[in-house]
Amino acid sequence: MDAIEAAKSLATSSGAVVAVSGAVDIITDGQRLVGVHNGVAMLQRITATGCAVTALIAAFVAVNPLHAFEATASALSVFGIAGELGMDMAKGPASLRMHLIDSLHGLDEATVLSRVNISCMT
Repeated sequence: MDAIEAAKSLATSSGAVVAVSGAVDIITDGQRLVGVHNGVAMLQRITATGCAVTALIAAFVAVNPLHAFEATASALSVFGIAGELGMDMAKGPASLRMHLIDSLHGLDEATVLSRVNISCMT
């Protein structure tokens, strides 16, 4: 709860979209608040996943900067879905890294739409 309040405060004071990663990724613009429930715990054991998901968020926001909130939530969900798919094939963190990248490469719209798990939070 502290992270949510801090994120909302930062988003309000800066005018930016703020994302906090965790078991549930939290995204806020100070007014709206959503949680992304995609992903697997093992992602936290792989170096540079934070950098990779930040790059993915930037790519999503670049497509439509007027919808940065939605783009951020979508990117976090897509990355989490790739992690879920990769974990289905992985034996540990090293193979998850490889399968995560392969899963990101092979994602299609139907898979994303069937697995996305984003919910409004209050």
